[in-house]
Amino acid sequence: AAPTKSGQQRAPYSKHREQRRFNSHVGPVLSDRIADDVHPHELTRLYDTLIAKGLKPSSVQRVHGLLCAAYSWGLKRGFVSSNPAKLAECPTARTEPPHAPSMETVQAHLEILQEDPETALAVRLAATIALRRNEIAGLRWAHVDLDAGLVSITEGITVTPGEGASVTSTKTGQHGHGVLSADEGLVAMLRDAFERLEKVAADVGADVSPDAYVFSSDPVHGKPINPDTLTKRLRRHMDRHPELASFTLKDLRAFVATQLHAEGADVTTAQAVLRHQSSQTTLKHYRAAQMDRVRGATLGLGRRIAHQD
Repeated sequence: AAPTKSGQQRAPYSKHREQRRFNSHVGPVLSDRIADDVHPHELTRLYDTLIAKGLKPSSVQRVHGLLCAAYSWGLKRGFVSSNPAKLAECPTARTEPPHAPSMETVQAHLEILQEDPETALAVRLAATIALRRNEIAGLRWAHVDLDAGLVSITEGITVTPGEGASVTSTKTGQHGHGVLSADEGLVAMLRDAFERLEKVAADVGADVSPDAYVFSSDPVHGKPINPDTLTKRLRRHMDRHPELASFTLKDLRAFVATQLHAEGADVTTAQAVLRHQSSQTTLKHYRAAQMDRVRGATLGLGRRIAHQD
């Protein structure tokens, strides 16, 4: 928090990337306020307003967490006399269990997506080696070894309102890095994608740079695709096929966890594949997979009883 001309501190406002995402929501209310003049009921009204605007409770909780942390930082250094965020009422976010599509659903969509090879490749990367959406957008051809069948996960693409796209570390930082093996089918899809890019580059008289992105709206893939574009493409596909259960790219990470669980992989192995910073996050996926098996077991029992009757 920067001091005002009178020596008082303005409301704390961090410049961290995660915090800047919420500038457009918090800035108009607090950017010109003196920190010690902000009261808990004002923050409570701010949270209510954000909910009314359509923000999810989990997003509002993150805004609340940032404000609470900033005030705590200022309180320890004598910049403010209290932390109003601790007394403000924040909406409760309901934690939904991970949703994993079935193997049959994923296979059915991939069969249809043969007509859209780029979206099919994005789905295959998420469903096989659990790439996050921003990691798919940040994947460069320099990260892909087609001969060895290896994919390196080192960076992602983050889009910040008002600032545009930027290359960042993976969501879980160093823990999110990894080199994972791609099966023959995935390697074939990647090789086809690279050959398509080479042909387009040749048509415009250019070479494919090693730093070129696998996914891009640019002819020679010099710029990364917006992660939202990947989401929109998959959503359009799902809307065209309501006869099939739908899923998101995020759901496919839960799909990977479910399949690993079904194959008997331990939590440590699953954590390495999913690149979770905490094993507790992996366990959450495993518990969801176990509940699917429990529900399946009771359905099977009911069908057997009905058949016996």
